[in-house]
Amino acid sequence: MNIGTLVWQDNQGNLRFGTITGKVFDEKDWAWFAVDWHDDGAHQRAMDWTSRLRNDGVDRYNRTYRADELTVVRSSHLSKAIASHVSHARFRTPELPAC
Repeated sequence: MNIGTLVWQDNQGNLRFGTITGKVFDEKDWAWFAVDWHDDGAHQRAMDWTSRLRNDGVDRYNRTYRADELTVVRSSHLSKAIASHVSHARFRTPELPAC
């Protein structure tokens, strides 16, 4: 993984996609990455809610992520998967709004 790599993470049921913007190594040679997350509102709301519920002053907004917390995804693979999903629209039933 390098700066500019597209990555994903599943965090508390929120599928997140982002671009690596920084990389550093710690004293044990673990790589840590800064990530610019894309369309990350669901995750931000989940972290805000968790912080309000716990009310313990702990910062739950990770600023860096260890290499094993991220997975590389090729944008071409993601594009093909979405296109395939859209092409199967005739098989889907309309989504009902959540209560």
